[in-house]
Amino acid sequence: MKKTNFYILAAIFFLLSACGYRNAYVASSNSKPISVNRSLWANNTGEIGLETIMYQSVSRWLRKSSLIHLVDDPNKADYKLTGKLVSVDFPEISYGRYRVATELRANLRVDIAIIDTATDKKIWEKNNYIFTETLDTSGDPMQLQANKKAALKKITNDIGEMIYLRFINNIMRPQEEQQSPK
Repeated sequence: MKKTNFYILAAIFFLLSACGYRNAYVASSNSKPISVNRSLWANNTGEIGLETIMYQSVSRWLRKSSLIHLVDDPNKADYKLTGKLVSVDFPEISYGRYRVATELRANLRVDIAIIDTATDKKIWEKNNYIFTETLDTSGDPMQLQANKKAALKKITNDIGEMIYLRFINNIMRPQEEQQSPK
């Protein structure tokens, strides 16, 4: 009998402890849809095509929500996403035999801003924000270049995810809370 009471109390506690949980990656269905204009970012890094990879990554992440509509005309958008790829470098972080680098770190420095087109004010801005990813060196120069590209692709995916979460959690959820009766 005591064991049954324990399981019942544990189940009630578990159900109550899960109350209030929100999935950070999903806006609720009663959030107001928004339209976003994203432009091709300026690329000051010297890495050819990185701006296109960044554009595709951001677009892929923003399309995950049916409540975010991507528009090409900035005059028809609620928000404008702008950015700049400032610099990229690959410092050595670990060494092997004879002081030869065995591991590099890809550092991508970016500027990002989300602008409310109705007020033309920046509602979120990150300047000189550095994203990093570790990569292995290789005796083969072609493999090293492939590792660098893979690290930069992972970084652009991380940036796209961060921007997506910013839209969901800081722009769409506050609208949702203003609309709900208290």
